[in-house]
Amino acid sequence: MSTPNAPLQTASEGVPADTSPDALFTAFREGAQKKSSRFTFTWFVAAAVPVVLALGFFSLWRLNGTSFSVVTPHGIKVLRAGMTTQEVGGLLGNPLTLQKQGDQDCYRYGRPNFVNEVFVVYSVCYEQGQVRDVLTHQYSAWQIDPATGTFVAPGQPAGPKNPAG
Repeated sequence: MSTPNAPLQTASEGVPADTSPDALFTAFREGAQKKSSRFTFTWFVAAAVPVVLALGFFSLWRLNGTSFSVVTPHGIKVLRAGMTTQEVGGLLGNPLTLQKQGDQDCYRYGRPNFVNEVFVVYSVCYEQGQVRDVLTHQYSAWQIDPATGTFVAPGQPAGPKNPAG
């Protein structure tokens, strides 16, 4: 009889000298231990990936502020005097343009378009980096037909080039 889990002695070619049934299956017993450590590592990676992604999304959210814009008639009322450009930028996003008015820097926000008949653009004016005024500008998207001098509604074709009387 052979002793259980006896150390293997190898011949000169690297082949085990012991060919008993216990010696034949030692590779499977040792492999099971390696598989167990590989299994633990896989679970560690599987748990670490969502944590790293969550931390990444959280840090991006903290850097960029909110992910929505309040450039609406109701949403613009969130702005208050004394807010900084960073606070307003976090709420409204990037401005359309900058306009200087004396000592004030006025940033324009909105969604100009030529589909609706009228659209609104808001000006947020700052003095020394803090909100001083919020102004509403209403623009018409109607076009003037150069041939007839008449107004054409957005999305409508221009009138006839040669108006007959």
